[in-house]
Amino acid sequence: MQITLDNYTFTLIHRTNKKIKNVSLSLENKDEIIIKTPLKFKSHLLKEIAYEHKDWILRSLNRVPSKNSFDFVSGGTIPFLGINYPMELIQNEKIKNVKFSFVEDKFIVECNSLQQSYDNFIDGLKQFYKYNAIKIIDPIFDEWTHKTKLYPNKIGYRFAKTRWGSCSFDNNISINYKLLQFDKQCIEYVVLHELCHIKEKNHSKKFWNLVSMYMNDYKNVELRIRSKLF
Repeated sequence: MQITLDNYTFTLIHRTNKKIKNVSLSLENKDEIIIKTPLKFKSHLLKEIAYEHKDWILRSLNRVPSKNSFDFVSGGTIPFLGINYPMELIQNEKIKNVKFSFVEDKFIVECNSLQQSYDNFIDGLKQFYKYNAIKIIDPIFDEWTHKTKLYPNKIGYRFAKTRWGSCSFDNNISINYKLLQFDKQCIEYVVLHELCHIKEKNHSKKFWNLVSMYMNDYKNVELRIRSKLF
């Protein structure tokens, strides 16, 4: 089902199950509006919900990525540590899932001809970032814990749609492994940001003063990571 709001065309996706108690609306990309409803919700009312929330939908467009952020074809590029590296696509009928590897400044992407949907490629890229996050970001934590004398209880890596990192009240830090798209300074900023939450749990003036004490140009770095590719 499609709907047009001020010259923007969206696909309405209806998700429902017995656990959903209330109607909710979200944007996961620039092309689709997700509406979650309880069971037995009448589908002809979906467009009405979208029209009621038109202003919010249009305001939110600049905060979500396009559905197809990458062109997974030979000659395309993949971002890694701030550089867009070329990609070579290789058919391998022996594998089940799309596999990314980084060899001599180039991404080798192996795929089965039966597993070539966009989501399959995205899942493969996520696995590549996740596998490399510990190897690359853990040493950055070592550098910054030494500088700040702020020590997390635990560090974990996961995929998140809206946050680059988080720090719990127990000082457990979670880092979004999508950060590997960006250069080292951007990763350092997120690491520093979450470490500072060990001392200051909110975004008060004291918190930002603490961040700026270690990275005085953090605002410029923050602007760079406001874009996200998937």
